[in-house]
Amino acid sequence: MSKARVKRDDDGRFYGIEIRCPGCLYSDGSPSRHIIPIAELPAGEAEMSPHIGWKDRWTFNGDMQRPTFSPSLNTWWGGKDGIPLHRCHSFIREGRIEFLPDSTHALAGQTVELPEITE
Repeated sequence: MSKARVKRDDDGRFYGIEIRCPGCLYSDGSPSRHIIPIAELPAGEAEMSPHIGWKDRWTFNGDMQRPTFSPSLNTWWGGKDGIPLHRCHSFIREGRIEFLPDSTHALAGQTVELPEITE
């Protein structure tokens, strides 16, 4: 098991690196998936997917056990007039996720280990 893994599109091309976020939970209480598009293909990948919608790309240290991404990851959903209802803002370094205080979930302001991806 690892804390990060490669995600590919339906044609097998590299799409991003998946992590599980212990702050953003699905309705069953399990950590949600965040797929992070990175600037360069990781080792062993041959082609970048044309389906990545993000213009911004993160750097990645290549370590699936102790992943580090830069810059911060800032996701939000819901709300109106540019004010998000839910926000998850974090730094992911050396396999740990540091939730910034502007996150709106219960782990705001805390640093915890990224969960292992079990499936």
